[in-house]
Amino acid sequence: MLDRKFVDRIIKFGGILPLETFEDNYVWSIIKNGKIAVIDPGDYEVVSKFIEKYSLELIAILITHHHKDHTAGAERLSKRYNAPVFASKRSKLPFCNNHLIENDIIEFHELDIKLKIIDVPGHTDDHIAFYGKTIKNHKVLFCGDVLFSAGCGRVLENNYIQMFDSLKKLCSLPLSTVIFCAHEYTISNLIWAMDVDKNNRYLQYCYKHAKLLRKHGYPTIPSSIIKESYINPFLRTDYIDIVKSASLHAKIQLKSQIDVFIELRKWKNAS
Repeated sequence: MLDRKFVDRIIKFGGILPLETFEDNYVWSIIKNGKIAVIDPGDYEVVSKFIEKYSLELIAILITHHHKDHTAGAERLSKRYNAPVFASKRSKLPFCNNHLIENDIIEFHELDIKLKIIDVPGHTDDHIAFYGKTIKNHKVLFCGDVLFSAGCGRVLENNYIQMFDSLKKLCSLPLSTVIFCAHEYTISNLIWAMDVDKNNRYLQYCYKHAKLLRKHGYPTIPSSIIKESYINPFLRTDYIDIVKSASLHAKIQLKSQIDVFIELRKWKNAS
């Protein structure tokens, strides 16, 4: 659990706070001046209890994709607090009343945040990410299940090329961008990444740090684009050590970045 003083400070001065749900999900909340927006509220009870405890006003619900662990609480929250729901135009969620396409801009003046929509299919067909600037002008990315720290989402509904392209799109964002993904997968991802990228000492440091954070009940995320560029095998498909490792695993010489990416994703699936 996060330190109570830290939570109180976020409530008082504004910021971004994770609400832990299920075994490893995070519902990210953006809070300022008694107002709150939530991203991917899969658990109605956790979110509503938090809102009631701190007497917050829910002004928006943002959905990255349709999976139930990201959406199951959205309809009840929307009805209870009369809050609009934002999701991809490709989404078939019956309770969504604001359909978004790439490059749409949504702005919440009460929260001091403006978010741009980025299409990132691959994990699901309707997956989008929210990118923008928030309190104190920090660049932020809410990316659901597309990009994780030291990992990426499984390719479930689309082909590998789409997922690869989506990750490349996110990698083109400013290096200082802070990444808020939706699951606490970091430690297992790092264990796998160290197997792929054995000579990467920074990976070993990140693993020790992540273990320490989890030992004391803290999230290992957010991460950042620049950090992931050093530790995430899926974003390093042109690095010699990654190519060699993936080729060894495939038992053939891989000739393109997409071939390396496919082999890495299959490798991670089996880990």
